[in-house]
Amino acid sequence: MNSSWTPTARRLLDKRLWILGYYSEDFQGDFRAIETLRQQGSRIDVYADFAFQLKPDGQFTGQVNNLALQEAIACGTAPLVLFHNFNGKVFDHLPLRSILSSTTSQRNCINNMIELLPSNIAGIHVDFEGVEGSYRIPFLTFLESLRTILHGRGLLLTIAIPAKRSEWEAPGYNFAGIGRICDSITLMTYDEHYSGGSPGPVASLPWMTEALDYAIRYIPNEKLLLGIPAYGYDWSSEPTRLIPMRDIPELVTQTNARTLWSDQAVEPYFYYWKGRVKHTVWYENELSAKIRFGFVKSYRLKGIAIWRLGYETSRFWQELTSKFKK
Repeated sequence: MNSSWTPTARRLLDKRLWILGYYSEDFQGDFRAIETLRQQGSRIDVYADFAFQLKPDGQFTGQVNNLALQEAIACGTAPLVLFHNFNGKVFDHLPLRSILSSTTSQRNCINNMIELLPSNIAGIHVDFEGVEGSYRIPFLTFLESLRTILHGRGLLLTIAIPAKRSEWEAPGYNFAGIGRICDSITLMTYDEHYSGGSPGPVASLPWMTEALDYAIRYIPNEKLLLGIPAYGYDWSSEPTRLIPMRDIPELVTQTNARTLWSDQAVEPYFYYWKGRVKHTVWYENELSAKIRFGFVKSYRLKGIAIWRLGYETSRFWQELTSKFKK
């Protein structure tokens, strides 16, 4: 263990269980995440600010949300700065190719990351999605170099990785290597069915269990955070919509839908018609989330990671608190 952690990193490391919340905004003036930080800050151990987007030249665009940073520091929530490759529509693998293609471009990218860090943070959160199989080893080299620099400054290296159930899925991610290098690892156990695909559970329990069983073969369970979705999707012949957990009851009332429960997926769903268009909605609610919180204890995990702050309900936090009584 590093004896020279910053006070913020040290305080976070001393916590037995982590509740991590992702901080993001869907549109200009979207204050839902900041409201959650204000109201639930005492329950949130650490948050990751979806701040900087990677460009092909290894530079970044974006900024730290200073309002969120101030709120977090005021209520004792440890801040992480998140670096990603989401271009507004998809996670773009092309910038990853260019930065991973040489040690020089990796070094430049890391220097750019370090320069963007404010003080008072606990570390960096890497959310580089879509790493291709041929970049599996360069990606580990990149993480190793980043860790060396961060640890030298007393900061943590944390990461989000895809949920997979075999070596053939997401081959760019070497779980054993990532488990050795990173201080904490979010397993993104959501989007089993996603906006670009066919309707189905957002995170069915059998799928989540298989993903966890695979992950703990390679990653120390005391480093793993279980990804918890606080949303659902509305699929139809029109473009798929993401629906925050907090907005589901209103949609059910508006459409006069009857909510159903899948025993197999351990997740709720419903159908409704809008004119002649049939809509299918699968989503997480407080009950399905509560069942998933139980995995933390049974698998002896580090905690949970919620995508994202501002989507959930107050009852979600009550269930979480009762399940995680320290």
